[in-house]
Amino acid sequence: MVSGREYEDFNRRSGKRILEVRTRKQYTRECLSELAGISAKFLYDIEMGRKGCSTYIMYCLANALDTSVDYLLGIDEDDGTQIEELCRMFHGEQKESLASILQIMQQMVQTI
Repeated sequence: MVSGREYEDFNRRSGKRILEVRTRKQYTRECLSELAGISAKFLYDIEMGRKGCSTYIMYCLANALDTSVDYLLGIDEDDGTQIEELCRMFHGEQKESLASILQIMQQMVQTI
């Protein structure tokens, strides 16, 4: 059984991750909340660790932030930023091919 303290710590850590990614991507709270289909107040409460959210809301937040749920939950340390930076160096079809190759390589490394 999870204690109240563990639950609060978990909410704080995941909320901090959401806030960090949102800030890095230069999204306002209002913009992200609209993209995720939640209120700005609820997003604020999540980011501050005051409230938890359903897996569906976490999924919506991850999609809106173009990152993984694993990253937002603190399970995966890589939020895809490195892949994004490499992709910026390429254009059009090259960019899509590179992203696919890098994702496959990342999955291979994780399974090893």
